[in-house]
Amino acid sequence: MSNKNPFEIRTDVLGMAKEYLDKQYEVNLAFAMRAVDIATETGKATAAEIEKYVPTMYSTDELMSKAQELYSFIQKKD
Repeated sequence: MSNKNPFEIRTDVLGMAKEYLDKQYEVNLAFAMRAVDIATETGKATAAEIEKYVPTMYSTDELMSKAQELYSFIQKKD
């Protein structure tokens, strides 16, 4: 059993949330790059077409929301 204090647990959860959102962004970016490649190959690559696939980076609020979602699991008293 770990002897982590609440601050260390919150830091770990925040790190997990960041890793999750980073990975989600990477997957979405890879998808967007593939969509751009296909659009380029088929001659349909316009700025508007490309822009609709490019993901936006998550915000601090989204990071905190994901961390709170993960932390709620720890707070459950089932």
